[in-house]
Amino acid sequence: MYTVAVCEDQKDTREEAAALCGEVLTDLEIEHHIAAFSSAEELETQLLTGDRFDLLCLDILMDGESGMELAKKLRMTDDRTSILFLTGSSEYLKDGYEVRPIQYLFKPVSKAELKRAIETDLRLHHRPKTFSIKVGGRMAVLPLEDIRYVESRDHGSLFHMESGEQFYPLSLTEIEGNLPAEQFCRCHNSFLVNLACVREVSSRTVSLEHLKLPIGRKYAERFREQFVRYLNER
Repeated sequence: MYTVAVCEDQKDTREEAAALCGEVLTDLEIEHHIAAFSSAEELETQLLTGDRFDLLCLDILMDGESGMELAKKLRMTDDRTSILFLTGSSEYLKDGYEVRPIQYLFKPVSKAELKRAIETDLRLHHRPKTFSIKVGGRMAVLPLEDIRYVESRDHGSLFHMESGEQFYPLSLTEIEGNLPAEQFCRCHNSFLVNLACVREVSSRTVSLEHLKLPIGRKYAERFREQFVRYLNER
């Protein structure tokens, strides 16, 4: 569950921002809960009761305590909660670097800009770190960073990992559907590659450390596009 707090003292802007957050997360198929607060004091009281949010969307200037002041207080004890500032002016942008916001969005907030900001937060702070495979009554949990590539072999999938090889009687298509698409991409009918392990891409091959895999013609364009996107988003 991805939880968002929208803190804005203007009712119309608050409701619009909360609705946009809901639309973006629904489009991304992310289970979510959104809470709206009309003041920094109200949100701070909620945080002091022990409630936690994955993302705070804070208006920088509000009556009473400002969103910037609340963010600075939060960072004294909390480095994990993501902060997204909403602002109508660039005047206060330089003051926010110390609280490490994921983004500043100028009001009125556009859905496209909000989507990019939330996608950034999800990618940087909420990307899965393990992959679980259930075969029969057995559950295997594999660290994603350990997987170099997966090969279709003998009516199943062979995982080539830093720690060795593991075979599972599941199709490569089944495996592909459950690994994070932004990190793992098919380069060939028989190979699914961890883009973090790619060293070089040519017209016909993808190079991993001490290894080259073929790029199938029907996968070539999509693989290169996904690899470039992965590099740009790191």
